Amino acid sequence: MEILIVLIVLIVLLLIFGVSVEVILLGLMGLMILMMLALTVFFTVCVLRIVHSEKVTGQVSQVKTHPKFGYGIPCYKVEGEEYENVFPCEMVMRKQLYSIGRECRVYLDKKHRKVYDGNATLSSAVGVVLSLASFAMLLMLTLNWFGGAHISLMR
Repeated sequence: MEILIVLIVLIVLLLIFGVSVEVILLGLMGLMILMMLALTVFFTVCVLRIVHSEKVTGQVSQVKTHPKFGYGIPCYKVEGEEYENVFPCEMVMRKQLYSIGRECRVYLDKKHRKVYDGNATLSSAVGVVLSLASFAMLLMLTLNWFGGAHISLMR
C-alpha cells in the first residue's frame, strides 16, 4: 500500500514539474516490464533448482509460522532430517495437503537445505510460463503504443 502512495505522489510531482503524460505512462510500463522480468528470473531459478534436486519421499512433520511475516511454512522430514518447503502453505485445502505424517514426493535441495513439494513445483513451472508470456506481451504493447521498433518476422 505504501508503494502505491509513493507512486501516486511521484506521478503528481512529475505532472507539476511539466513531465508529459506519455513519458509517465512509458515509465510505468517500463516498471511493469522490469517487475515481470524479475518474476521470470525468480521462477526460472526455482525451476533450475528443482531440476538439480534429488527426488525423494518425505513426510509432513509440521507447519511452522514464519516469525516475521506470519504465514505457514510446511516442513518435511526426509531421511531423518527436517527441511522447510521453499514456498509457503497453500490456504485452500491446507488440512488435506499438509496433514502431519502425510507422505509425498518432494525435490530435496541439499545445498540450500530446502524442499520443493508438488505445489511449489507446479507453481514454479506455471510461473515461468505465465511471467514470461506477460513480460513479452507488456514489451510488445509498450513498443506498439510508444512507436518503438516494430517486430516483424517477415521483411
